[in-house]
Amino acid sequence: MIYYYPNKPILIHPTSTVVEDKSNDDDWWAEVKKNGTRLCLWKSKEDSGKFKSYDDFIFWNRHKSVLKYEPSKEILEELNSLNIPEGTHIDAELLHHKTKNIKNFIYVYDIYRYKGKQVYESLEVRRNMLEEMFSGTYQHIELAKRYFTDFRGVFNEVIKTPENEGLVMKNKKSSIVWCLKDCLEVPWQLKIRKASGSYQF
Repeated sequence: MIYYYPNKPILIHPTSTVVEDKSNDDDWWAEVKKNGTRLCLWKSKEDSGKFKSYDDFIFWNRHKSVLKYEPSKEILEELNSLNIPEGTHIDAELLHHKTKNIKNFIYVYDIYRYKGKQVYESLEVRRNMLEEMFSGTYQHIELAKRYFTDFRGVFNEVIKTPENEGLVMKNKKSSIVWCLKDCLEVPWQLKIRKASGSYQF
């Protein structure tokens, strides 16, 4: 596997006027940021013989390390029911014990490789690919919900839920910035998040 590090959003202060600017820009939408571990979900029969894997799925983190996490039977059944093609890399968040009573849950928001090929298309096209793949309703997997207006109001509402950290605003016309060395901060993703014990504004 050629490991491409996932893109990283630029953190901005939640009171920034940029929030209103992007709310009024038709090229931008917002997705909930969950309190989880970045998950680079890779399906590869070939690589499954080289790394710790489950039904040919390898659970990488954003630091190019395979997670120690062992998925439940139920989450593997749901992943297998999706018929995710060989050589596909899904960008997601793994929610497992970071928030009390939340475990074995995958929150999906992007796709980097499909059938062994890099996905160079815009976020809007990539999102359409994900919607085709994750078209059903699942107990342990969720495709990130999109919001198209009033990002500040949405932010204030979603942070009331314990497993939600905030919002990531994304430009639908943007493409992935590929990097083999590190997670790059990219201007097409902007993150606002609530204060916590380890993070204050």
